[in-house]
Amino acid sequence: MNPGALENAAQRGTFIHNAVENWIRGLRVEPPKEYLPYWQGMPEKLEELLSDGKVLWSEKPYNQPQWSQYTGEDGVGRIHYYDENTGYGYAGCCDIIYKDLNDEIILGDFKTSVGPYSYKFPKASANLDEKLRKALISGVFKLKKTQLQLAAYKLAAERCLGIKIDKTQIIVATPTPEFSVQVFTFGKNDIEKHEEQWMEVVKKFYNLQTSP
Repeated sequence: MNPGALENAAQRGTFIHNAVENWIRGLRVEPPKEYLPYWQGMPEKLEELLSDGKVLWSEKPYNQPQWSQYTGEDGVGRIHYYDENTGYGYAGCCDIIYKDLNDEIILGDFKTSVGPYSYKFPKASANLDEKLRKALISGVFKLKKTQLQLAAYKLAAERCLGIKIDKTQIIVATPTPEFSVQVFTFGKNDIEKHEEQWMEVVKKFYNLQTSP
C-alpha cells in the first residue's frame, strides 16, 4: 500500500490539466517545485503538436459558441453518448480536440505518471533496471486503459459535436528525463479495435445492472 498515492496523483493531474488550459490561452504557467518535473518539456511538446494547427475543444471550451450547451456552470465541458437501440449511455470530459497541420482532427488525453507508459512489455533479455522494468510493465496496462477512455470520448465527441475524429492521442508527463513527455497516437484501425473493446465494457456494465 502507498498511503496518499491516489490523492497525490489526482493533485498533479489537476495541475497539468489546468496548466495546459492556461498555456493554450497564452497565460503564464508557474509550476510549484513538486510539479516542475512533470511540466518540463510540456510547453515544447505542445508547441510541436499544435504548430500550424487549431484547438477546437479543451476541458474548458472556448471560442466555440455552437458547443456552449455542453459547458457547465463550472466552465467544464462534458459530452455524452447514448444508443437509442440498446439504452446504453455515458458521459465524460475530454481534455483536448485539435486540428493538426495536416487538417486531421485529433482527440487527446493528458496524463501524469511517475513511470513511463509503454506499447509493449519489456523483453526478458533487455538490460533494464528492475525499477524501470516494473514501470514499463505497469505502463502497458495504463496505456490500454487510456485507449478505452479515448474511444469513449471519441464516440461521444462525434455524437455531440458533429465532427469526425481522425486520430486519438495520449500525452503523458513523467518526472523521468528520458521519458519527459511521451506521445502515443492511434489511427483508424487501432481506434476501431478500441471502440469495440470499450462498448464491450459498457455492455457488461449494463448487464450487471439488470442481472438479478
